This record gives sequence, C-alpha cells and structure tokens, in this order.
Amino acid sequence: MNTREPDWAYTARSLLKVLIVASALFLALNVVERVLWLFGDFDDKRTAQVYGTAARVANPDKYLLPGHSDGGLLETTHTMWGTPRQAGPSDDETKYEITEDLFGAVRAPSRDKPSSSLFVAINSVNAEPGVDEQLKKKVGKTIDGLPQTLRAVGVVEFAHSMTAEQLVAFNRRHEICDGGVSYIYATSFFDDSSEVPSMNAVVWDRYMNEETNWEDVPHQCETEPVPALAEFRRWVGLLDEGDDLEEFELYRGQLAGAAQEGVVYGLVVEGWKLGNLRKLLDSPEVRTIDLTDVAFDIG
Repeated sequence: MNTREPDWAYTARSLLKVLIVASALFLALNVVERVLWLFGDFDDKRTAQVYGTAARVANPDKYLLPGHSDGGLLETTHTMWGTPRQAGPSDDETKYEITEDLFGAVRAPSRDKPSSSLFVAINSVNAEPGVDEQLKKKVGKTIDGLPQTLRAVGVVEFAHSMTAEQLVAFNRRHEICDGGVSYIYATSFFDDSSEVPSMNAVVWDRYMNEETNWEDVPHQCETEPVPALAEFRRWVGLLDEGDDLEEFELYRGQLAGAAQEGVVYGLVVEGWKLGNLRKLLDSPEVRTIDLTDVAFDIG
C-alpha cells in the first residue's frame, strides 16, 4: 500500500492562516474593548483624574490649571495650561497636552528642555540625609543677607523623614499656618543601568487632584498634612496596571509605596515671607532650605 508524504508546505500555510486569523480576532477584540473603555473613560473623566493629576505631580514647579478633554475614536487629548511657580507674578503661560491613544499609550511633553531651579531643587532632596550644621550656617548667612519681608519660593529639606502626625506637631511647634505648602512623599531616583532609568520626585498637596473642587477643600492650618496624605492615598487607589505613567517618569509601584509609607522628606513652600521661612532653619528637623526665587511683595 502506498502512503503519501504529508504536504508540509500546505500544512505550514494552513497553520499560518490560522495564526493570522486568530491574531486578527484577538486584535479586534482588544480594539473593541479599548474603544468601550476609552469612551467610558471620557464619560467619567478618568483621563483627567489619572493623567491630569499625574502631570501635576510630575511638574511641581508649575501651576497646571484644570483642563478639558476632547475624545475621538483613535485618541483622547487632555489640554491644560500652566504657569511657573515663582515668587512674583508671571505671564509665561504654556500649553500642556496629554494624548492617550486607542491602545492606552500616553504622550506628554518631554522633560528634555532645561529644568527650572525649583524643579532641580525638588529633585535634589535626599531621603534621610541627616544633619549638616555647616550647610545650615552657610544657608542662614545667605538668607540673613536678604530683606526678610521678601516673598519666597523654596524647598525645605528635612534631616529625617516625618509622618503626617510628626509634621502636624512640627507645624504646631513653629506655629505654621501658611498656605502654599506641598509635601515631598518620594525623592527622585536616577539609574541609567536599570529598566526604570529615572523617577520624578512625588510632590503633593490637597489641591493636586484634577477633579477636586478647590472651593470644597478648605485649608486646615497646622493639621493640613493629615487630609493631604488621605487625598494622596485616595488618588493612588484609582490607579491600575493599565495606566501608562512612564511618560511622567512616575510608576505605579513607586506611588503605591510612597502612599503606604506616608512619610514626608521635605516641603515645597511658596508665597512665604522670607523671615518666616528663615525661622525653620533653626529647627533640628530641618537640614537646609533651598531658595529658588524671591520677590518684593507689591500687594
């Protein structure tokens, strides 16, 4: 009895066709799922909640005002306008666009441009750096040489991290009830040898969330660190594995770890009188103060 040899070329072509059809069906199902998710996201403003807020976290040297989203079949664009955080008024308004495509990939403005002095100061804060009395004296001498009524923007770096409760006690000791304070929940990290080459510092205040109505969030004086941390944890809880945060040099694991730990490594202050800021330098909890901008109070 004669037996025919299998037609391997025909078998290979058939198998290839099956793989192509299966891949096409899989891609089509993913596209349909993504379209449904995208339009659901557009309806509940999740793009603004996740990526609009992420942009604010990643750009702590700017005021990014609440934006608006324009959705289409292929992509959604969330547009925000920002001005630099500085001691005096500024007319330097820039457009900030975040685009999310059909497959969930996100594009946002690159950080290749020169960074501001405030951004550099924030990303220079170290975790648990300890006390440096010589540095304190040097910084104190610089601040003392300036008019103490100047309005200032700067970064207060702690010698050791503080919990929200410790920070409330710190505020009470120093009678801090000024507004214009943000909290550094995670320091920056750079390692070009790893798969995650860099991470921005995580800076937060209670007005950071894109969906927050500022009028509904009154300042709570010295107890402000407690609700600020609660709001940060609430926002991190909205994130899921499908959110593309790499464009902001933020990572879900980094944010989740910072939220769980809940400690503060420093403060970003703005609009304070220089004399009030100078008083913090004498505290044993403060390592240094990095001034990034000063201006006369013309108000």
